[in-house]
Amino acid sequence: MDKPRIRMNKDDRRAQILDSALEVFVERGYNGATTQDIAKASNISEVTLFRYFSSKQEIYMEAVEPIIINTLQDSIHTSKNLSPKEKLSYIIIERIKLISKYHKVVRLILMENQVNPELGDLNYIKMIYDLLKNSVNKMGVKFTNNEHAIRVLMGSILSFLYLPESNEDSIEQFVNSIIDNIYIKEV
Repeated sequence: MDKPRIRMNKDDRRAQILDSALEVFVERGYNGATTQDIAKASNISEVTLFRYFSSKQEIYMEAVEPIIINTLQDSIHTSKNLSPKEKLSYIIIERIKLISKYHKVVRLILMENQVNPELGDLNYIKMIYDLLKNSVNKMGVKFTNNEHAIRVLMGSILSFLYLPESNEDSIEQFVNSIIDNIYIKEV
């Protein structure tokens, strides 16, 4: 039996559709998910779905992008009063927590970027890499080799995709160890 429909304002309905869509995409993948599946999971008609979004690709992009991009920008903003080294540590810890929390979504993004030509322009790993690299430069953090250090940080972050960790002390110890090994000085 279908759930009773609940009247929502436009923003709440849009958020509800995106949340439901994310669950459908994680469960079925991008190609396996249909707008009909998303509408059903959102407890709305497909016609109503298309009043909010023009395509499945738009739904996908709007569902996954905030998790990856906005949360990094939030971490950068939240850490603005810390020293460069503390800021870097905070941002990496937040990335790892996010990967651990949303590992199914991140796996979906990585998989879909590899197998789905329709989403080929959406290279989230490159976006995160560039955002992290620019943030490190703005923070005044110096490494012997910035490219190598960013790769080490990205690899460290992505390792939590396959080995998620919820123990914050363990995450903090890991990050501090990595940063101590690659960090040179504050500018």
